[in-house]
Amino acid sequence: MKINIVFTFLFFSMLSALPIFATGDGGQFVVVLDAGHGGRDPGAIGSSSSNREKDINLGITLEVGRLLKANCPDVKLVYTRSTDVFVELGRRAEIANNAKADLFVSIHTNALPKNARKVSGVQSYTLCLRTAPSNLAVEKRENSVIALEGDAAKKYNYNTSAESDIMFELMQDHDMKESVNFAKIVQNEMVHTAGRNDMGVLQANLAVLRLTYMPSVLLEVGYISTPEEERFLMTTSGRQTMAKSIYNAIARYKAQVTGKVSKLEKPQSASVIASATESATSISEEPSAISATSGEAKQTIYCVQVLAGSNKLKSNDRQLKGLKCDIRQKDGRYIYTYGQASTLDEAKILRQSILDKFPQAFIVTF
Repeated sequence: MKINIVFTFLFFSMLSALPIFATGDGGQFVVVLDAGHGGRDPGAIGSSSSNREKDINLGITLEVGRLLKANCPDVKLVYTRSTDVFVELGRRAEIANNAKADLFVSIHTNALPKNARKVSGVQSYTLCLRTAPSNLAVEKRENSVIALEGDAAKKYNYNTSAESDIMFELMQDHDMKESVNFAKIVQNEMVHTAGRNDMGVLQANLAVLRLTYMPSVLLEVGYISTPEEERFLMTTSGRQTMAKSIYNAIARYKAQVTGKVSKLEKPQSASVIASATESATSISEEPSAISATSGEAKQTIYCVQVLAGSNKLKSNDRQLKGLKCDIRQKDGRYIYTYGQASTLDEAKILRQSILDKFPQAFIVTF
């Protein structure tokens, strides 16, 4: 009986401290942007020791913040970090709770072990106290920062009782639906505005989400362990592309909640998305126009690039996986493209149709 009384008291005490939905600070819509990792915690490391998750996360976060400041005067913006410093997970959540945030967005970069199959794409995570086995790797990696803080088990209470789990589930329930709502919006933007591979809206028991009391989502903006995606995320244009998609999602969600519409950033063109990936490689395929005769209007053709290399492959080479590809030569390298489309939307459908064979395929223009 005593346990139940204490449990009930704690639940209603903490529930009374929750911010009123969509009021924020003085009527403003409060957004907390959380750049994952930082300082002595570099996060995942790419092919070079200088390619660090913490830098990618911060670059995207600051650009999202710049867009919010430029386009949304009704938004109060709060960063958990705006420089390369280490911030404990509990402190990140505390910043969001103290700000009475209406939305918490934690930005991260994904990674797999070196011997794992190369995959690419974006994921949006909301809180779930009982993680599905398929999402356990992300949960362990993102929560591993706790080891740098000391007294991890005591501070975050991961060996929770059934009563504790119930309490947190009840406290989070009224925010859970909104978290999933925003996760779907931002996932759609990252796929369609930024042209990334869709790896779904998922759930995991992530400490930084567990401790916040507002709609909260953790984003994985790509895999630093996959070469093509690492190159994309290490370019300024790649990070700006991801930031625009996240900004658009926040603006759309804010409009749903407050009724106040803000300017949206236009989707990146296929050539910009492609150049963001290619700029860090020896391939630099500048968009060029194809015209039947001189004087005719220029026509842009969209194709899906699947491979590139210094060796010319035969049309039936195993590496092409049965696809009939066009071969283009540029600066001594061969570029293999699949299909042709006259619009970006058609090209996206074309790309989607071969992602099972070429997960890293991306759209280019000629």
